[in-house]
Amino acid sequence: MIITSTRVAIVLTLSGILFDISAVNAAPQSIMVLNAQGQPAQNMVVYLLPSAPANIVTTVAPSKAEVHQKDKQFSPYITVVQKGNDVAFVNEDDITHHIFSALGPKRFSFKLRHQQQQQILRFEQTGHVSMGCNVHDWMSGHLLVVDTPFYAVTNLQGIVTFEHLPADDFKLVVWHPQLKMPDNQQVKPVHFPSDNTMTITLQADFDSIPSQQSLDEFEFLEGY
Repeated sequence: MIITSTRVAIVLTLSGILFDISAVNAAPQSIMVLNAQGQPAQNMVVYLLPSAPANIVTTVAPSKAEVHQKDKQFSPYITVVQKGNDVAFVNEDDITHHIFSALGPKRFSFKLRHQQQQQILRFEQTGHVSMGCNVHDWMSGHLLVVDTPFYAVTNLQGIVTFEHLPADDFKLVVWHPQLKMPDNQQVKPVHFPSDNTMTITLQADFDSIPSQQSLDEFEFLEGY
């Protein structure tokens, strides 16, 4: 009888360990964003704000954030970064750009010559940073600084997938600079994990996205 009881205790302990491991390695969580017409909405920022402050900390390293200037455009048009992290501005053109932001949580203005290649800035406050170029006034780009490690941008199918989400109640935020809603965002309380892909349908349309293309090609003053 003693031997049998010992075996039962060992099985229960191992079962508990296996349960903990499965909780850590939870299945990826997918979210689909649809526009007001029910079509996949690509290039939308989706981020999750956990209720428990401890869940803002994660062992997963943040993805490296870069804003490129290529063919006289910002690429990507929208970049997301977690508060306290760096963003590298990379000039891939063979001309000078003068990148600036006059509004938002961080104001900056710097020339980025093609020989210099990149400038690194750290963003310590959350918010929306709208960017332009003093040399090429049609260029526009957007940077969103969030206070969470759980963020992504929807793909062509309107889907984002999060790995290693803790079990918690979240505020799910869908954001785009042209979304015609207060603060350009739609918010929904959710709980994860969920067994199914969650679908969010936007309740508003978009303003037109400005074209990053000049009507009159010109080169700026030599030596700028």
